[in-house]
Amino acid sequence: MLAADFPVTGRNEGGFADLAPGLKLDCDLWQTVAPVRDPETDALDDSYLEPWLSEVAASGRTVRAVLGYCAGSVFAGVLAEKIGARQQTTPRVVLFDPELVDVPTVHLQFGRVIGNMTTVLTPEETAELSAAAERLADRPDTTPASFAAGLYTTFRPIGTAALRRAGLDEDYAGELVQLVGSFMSYLGTAAHLDPRPGWSGATVVTSASATSGLNRMRTTPGVAPIEVADEWRFEAEHRDLLRTPAIAEAVGKVLASRPGEHA
Repeated sequence: MLAADFPVTGRNEGGFADLAPGLKLDCDLWQTVAPVRDPETDALDDSYLEPWLSEVAASGRTVRAVLGYCAGSVFAGVLAEKIGARQQTTPRVVLFDPELVDVPTVHLQFGRVIGNMTTVLTPEETAELSAAAERLADRPDTTPASFAAGLYTTFRPIGTAALRRAGLDEDYAGELVQLVGSFMSYLGTAAHLDPRPGWSGATVVTSASATSGLNRMRTTPGVAPIEVADEWRFEAEHRDLLRTPAIAEAVGKVLASRPGEHA
């Protein structure tokens, strides 16, 4: 199985490492590692997927299922299509609060990045970054990719200075700032891709969080109806989807069944 997410140390959401033991499946779970990208200079298109696809092809293994969490569900949908075209069987697709990435999504995620850095950013720096994000978001020609690039352009010098002031050496500070750039690239690329053909046959796990996944998209003006094969709703918050035992048990059963069977 292949899982698409952008896990980082210290985030409050559960990850696929939390989900995996509860699936109780006799197979390996590989998780994507986001390539290092600079949203200011690198192309945010299908080429982003090639390192993942090449590694899967080189392994010689058959991918039984592709899983995705939040924005990672975009990559899961597209990966499933591309992998299915390269192997004899089409992988199952299971999505956890899938999100189509738009400007508000990027804005929200950038706000979380800044929120996680309040111990090193001064109140003035936090206010400056928040104000810059508001200005960029309000531009009439803003796209998710250009917004992500603009946010990183603003963040890079401020974040670097804050981390160096906190005592990190130049190399480590640079790696952490680069991680933010890679996250912005991840979101900008997801906005470029159309996962809906891959989502049409997916099983979707929906949380109780009104501002996440299909719950949010169904109340967002301009978003066309999202077609999926099946949807399961759980009284769990978005952040807890991948670490709720009942969800792992249900998903494990459907992944263990044959296509067409009910778990």
